Amino acid sequence: MMTKQTWTLLVLAIALGVLYVVRFTDLGSKPRIQINVSVRPFMPNAGPDDVLPLVFGLDKEWELTGLKVTPVAEVGSAKPHAVWQLVAKTASKPTLGFLFGDEIPGMEAPGGVKPDKLLPGVPYRLELTAGRATGQADFTPQPASADR
Repeated sequence: MMTKQTWTLLVLAIALGVLYVVRFTDLGSKPRIQINVSVRPFMPNAGPDDVLPLVFGLDKEWELTGLKVTPVAEVGSAKPHAVWQLVAKTASKPTLGFLFGDEIPGMEAPGGVKPDKLLPGVPYRLELTAGRATGQADFTPQPASADR
């Protein structure tokens, strides 16, 4: 037969175990997609409004379910304008990265809308989803013209 003191110690041990799991592990938290934004500094025949090509690298292969690029100034507004948006048709192919505006296998633009041109010097936010996992990265395109 268990005494009152034994029950108290058992409840305290369970409470400390639960506190440890919640506080010091990732168990139960949403996975985060880590995004690295880089530019490719070579673009011959660039026009005055063109930006350097942007490459988005991911920390591991993700089956993306959503992608959205929005100007940072519009992120908090009621209806932000997405300059590029893709959603998964069924299941996208696992990817480690992509270029801005490229097609990602298994994803499509809602309504077939093509990506808008990025403006140099304007900050944008990339938001990705892959099931429950989410990630975001802010970036500012650089002009591609030689007279930067």
